[in-house]
Amino acid sequence: MADVAAVFCKLQEILSVMKRIRSTFVLLLFVSLALLSCKRQGKGALPAGTGAPWDILVVINKVDWEADHGRALFDVLNEDIYGLPQSEPFFKISRIDEPDFKGILRPVKNIILIDIASIYTKPNFQFSKDEWATGQSLLKIVAPNDTSFARYVRENRSIIQDYFVRAEFERSIEYHKKKHNRSFSKEIQEKFGCYMYVPDDMNVSKKEPGFFWASNGQSGNRMDLVVYTYPYTEKETFTADFLINKRDSVMKRYIPGGPEGSYMTTQKLIPPSFKSFTYKGVYMTELRGMWEVKGDIMGGPFVSISRLDTDQQRVITAEVFVYAPEKNKRNLLRHIEATLYSMDFNVQ
Repeated sequence: MADVAAVFCKLQEILSVMKRIRSTFVLLLFVSLALLSCKRQGKGALPAGTGAPWDILVVINKVDWEADHGRALFDVLNEDIYGLPQSEPFFKISRIDEPDFKGILRPVKNIILIDIASIYTKPNFQFSKDEWATGQSLLKIVAPNDTSFARYVRENRSIIQDYFVRAEFERSIEYHKKKHNRSFSKEIQEKFGCYMYVPDDMNVSKKEPGFFWASNGQSGNRMDLVVYTYPYTEKETFTADFLINKRDSVMKRYIPGGPEGSYMTTQKLIPPSFKSFTYKGVYMTELRGMWEVKGDIMGGPFVSISRLDTDQQRVITAEVFVYAPEKNKRNLLRHIEATLYSMDFNVQ
């Protein structure tokens, strides 16, 4: 019996050791998985970016901000957007001293940092994303002295503006992607072979061969989206004159005004701006200006982009326009303008 008791005690000791080993293994496994999860999340664990759309925070002391080089940056950010009936700047600007840039200010979505020091041999832009928050866009401008900083900022105004405009568009596209009118988006895909995230508050539409028109139908904050296509037959297609004439012919045919015989056209008193650019590897052109209704008193801003569908040798034009009398229109137009850049021929 003594031998049996000794063996039993030995088994109990072995089982106890095995339990401790198993517990240690489970703990190590849990810690390993937790560390792996953190690595996978990376910056995804950061807080979400804060701040209203088109707000931008400049980290610069007051003396520099009020000097010539600070005014150079202010003028770039505060420049009026072309094609609006009233004066509205690219961004709403806030300023903070560098020592105060901490805590709740770090996650702001759009931030510009300034570093003017003799350690730099020339001015330069340093772009980064998600530094202190997800969805954050950061631009650091460095320069060896005040004079070179001011000159560099003025010479590269479009780079600064476009960087933050594209960032806001990307955020809007992400919003539209989660919440959009899938029925209208599907119709555009079936009709034109491309998918666009049509805002979900658009609830009325008109369809014709090679033409699609969607609207939220509101009288005060109206937003409209138009998509149309036509064969690519002329080398002069991607020029301002051709695209304006094409726009006028399409709008006259498909978008009537209120009174009998009235129709939409392009306002020529202030000619639309025209530019060509590459977006995500695709050549595009942009018209930005004012529309008006012949035979009526309605009008407002519009933006259109055109690109070549190489597979079918046709031009795809997508346009947005808004109508908001006696109201600021920047945010309304920009909100729907982002939809234009959601056009994708690869979505199945």
